[in-house]
Amino acid sequence: MKYKYIFSFFLILIWFFPVMSQEDPKAEKILNRLSEQTKASEPFRVTFHFTAINLQDNSKNSFTGVLTLQGRKYHLKTGDSEIFFDGETTWNYMPDVNEVNVLNPDPEDHSFLAHPEQLFSDYRLRFRYRFVGINKINEKELQVVDLYPVDLKENYSRIRLQIDKTTGNLHSARFFGKDGIQYIVRIEKTEPHIKVKPSTFRFRKANHPGVEVIDLRESEE
Repeated sequence: MKYKYIFSFFLILIWFFPVMSQEDPKAEKILNRLSEQTKASEPFRVTFHFTAINLQDNSKNSFTGVLTLQGRKYHLKTGDSEIFFDGETTWNYMPDVNEVNVLNPDPEDHSFLAHPEQLFSDYRLRFRYRFVGINKINEKELQVVDLYPVDLKENYSRIRLQIDKTTGNLHSARFFGKDGIQYIVRIEKTEPHIKVKPSTFRFRKANHPGVEVIDLRESEE
């Protein structure tokens, strides 16, 4: 679940904003600027800090990850797993057990991670948005924008984005889960216009001697 929130965050930047319906002109201007800058940076690599806060038991889990993104293709590396997606197939590699799960996106799963291409056509129906105000952190002014899902069946009630007012770059996003868990993604470093190869987004068995491959695509048929 946590990885879906991570990708929701980054996919929103690239594909969502340009097709949003008119609601809050100020918020729209901020989001369009952010979207244009993000698209212009592809392919890019982002180092981020992810935190999950459970408000029910006051527990907190966090980790640092690195995401490489180009269009629909991505490579995500964290401390306990590595995920590759070449636009068609997903490989979830777990180094601690030297095992990789291979699967296709679930056609019944309409999350951003499973079917990002759908966002081109239906995002205008997914969210309402509004400008909240300015938040100051270490002398930095951050523009705060809230996104609200139109579909009340979504497992979160809103997404709060914070964007640097001076640069227009993304600072953080917070997902407010209906289950009492909040997910926060904070950008630590962005590397635009990096060089990537097709192999960046595909798992290579030869690089992991003795790896156990579990092909879940067969069970999905």
